Amino acid sequence: SFISPLDDECALLADGVSTFNAHTKNSFDLRAYVIFEDGDIVAIEKLLNLKGHNSHFPCRSCEIQGVRDITGRGKVYYTPLHTPDVPHQSRQSLDPWNLPMHTHHKFLQTVNSIADTPTKSRKQRLTKESGIKGFPSLQRVGSLDYARSSPWDWMHLFLENVIPTLVSHWSDSFKDLNSGTEDYIIPRDIWEEISEETAHATKDIPSSFVHVIGNIAKDHSNFTAESWGFWFMHIAPFVLRGCFLSEKYYVHMCKLVDLMKVMIKFELTHTEINDIERGLIEWVEEYER
Repeated sequence: SFISPLDDECALLADGVSTFNAHTKNSFDLRAYVIFEDGDIVAIEKLLNLKGHNSHFPCRSCEIQGVRDITGRGKVYYTPLHTPDVPHQSRQSLDPWNLPMHTHHKFLQTVNSIADTPTKSRKQRLTKESGIKGFPSLQRVGSLDYARSSPWDWMHLFLENVIPTLVSHWSDSFKDLNSGTEDYIIPRDIWEEISEETAHATKDIPSSFVHVIGNIAKDHSNFTAESWGFWFMHIAPFVLRGCFLSEKYYVHMCKLVDLMKVMIKFELTHTEINDIERGLIEWVEEYER
């Protein structure tokens, strides 16, 4: 792995590097340890050597099992809390307040089991049933908790995934899926008006707050995390008001907006953290209904 030299340096730093203390005029062994890994979803998956977010067990934090359209021979896995009430689905629904979380000990057990398994077919089965492919990239020192040392990146999680996905749903462009029995799709002509209103709303805002936001009705490819964040939290609550056929979708969106505004505060109290957790769980459960 390209990161092996870093793993070697981490081992040297953990063992100690002779360092001179200019204040006491003495030498001492300086030690340093990596205790967190930060990066986007794909980068962390590679560091932890996981199958990834499209696998049967896609989450690096919990053991949620993906489901797919077995009857229709679907190949894409989704991870709803509540298992769809359709034929051939045997997975138990999950309580969001009591998710089966990964632990460092179980992670190591699984990795060692995969390494000790003599047959290729058995290794593949263990990998599919756990989502883990093998030993992580950083493993020599042992200062990392593989279940907890890679917190989710807010920017990629919300601004590069959740928000674009919601807009794709609302604009009827999410993986060729229609709205089914729901009515959350906003017509194309209204999206054109939303795009014009967005342009008018941002043209006089200093660039230190947000750069030019493109035409959200035609092309999202030039949208950055900054664009998505500013549009969703500060513009969408105004330009999307009255655009949904049912008010419940607008209310649902605003709940997430309120939660995200709290999340980006410079300081959070324990009460606010608990409120965010409760709010996100309720938001996801309402999303699935």
